[in-house]
Amino acid sequence: MTTPPRPSTPTDEKELKRREKELRRLESENGPLEPSFRYRALVNAVEAGQDLIELADRKARFALVIISVLNAVALVLVVRGGDAVIPRTGPWSRVILAEMVVYVGVTIYYLFQAIEALRPRGTTAAAEPLPARVTPGESARVLFHNDVVQRDPATYRGLWAELRMDNLNVELADQLHTVSRINHTKYAALARLYAGVRVMTALLTLTLITLAAFHLTS
Repeated sequence: MTTPPRPSTPTDEKELKRREKELRRLESENGPLEPSFRYRALVNAVEAGQDLIELADRKARFALVIISVLNAVALVLVVRGGDAVIPRTGPWSRVILAEMVVYVGVTIYYLFQAIEALRPRGTTAAAEPLPARVTPGESARVLFHNDVVQRDPATYRGLWAELRMDNLNVELADQLHTVSRINHTKYAALARLYAGVRVMTALLTLTLITLAAFHLTS
C-alpha cells in the first residue's frame, strides 16, 4: 500500500521560492556579468579614465605655473641684478655662470616633459579597415569620432540599426585599454615634470646661496 504524497503547504512553497531566489543570486554573483552590467561597468571605467586624463592636464599646467615663477626669479636676477648682484669676472662669476647654464638646460628639458604630458593622444584612427557589417562578438567601431566621420551617414545609421550589446562592450573594452595606455604615458611624463620642478628649485636655490656667499665674502 503506497502512501499518498503529502500536499504542499504555503510554507513549503515559500521555502522553495526562497531557495530558487538564493540560487539565482549566487549564480549572478559568481557567474559572468550580464551584458547590460558589463556595459555600465565599462562606461564608468572609461569615464574614470577620462577624468584622470583631465586631472593630469591640470597638474601639468600647474607645474608650468611653478616653472614660470622660478624662471621669473631667475630672469630678474640676470636682467635686473646687474654687476651689483651678479659678478661678471673672477671665479665666482664662472661658478654662477655654470649654475645658470645648467638651470637653462634643465628648464628646456623639462618643458619638453610638459609638452609630452599635455600633447593630445588617441586622436588617430586605427590602421585596420572599418568593418562593413556587424559581426557578433566584435567591435563595430561606431563610437570613436575618427571612425564615425569615415563613414557616410546612411552606412553609419545602418550599423547602429544592427548593433548588438556585445559589439558595444567589445568596443568599450578597446577604448578603456586606449585610455589606460594614455594615462600610463601621461602620468609617467608628469612624474618626470614634477621631478624637474624639484631640480629647478634646487638649482635656483643653489644659485641664490652662491650669490649670497659671494656678497658675504666680497
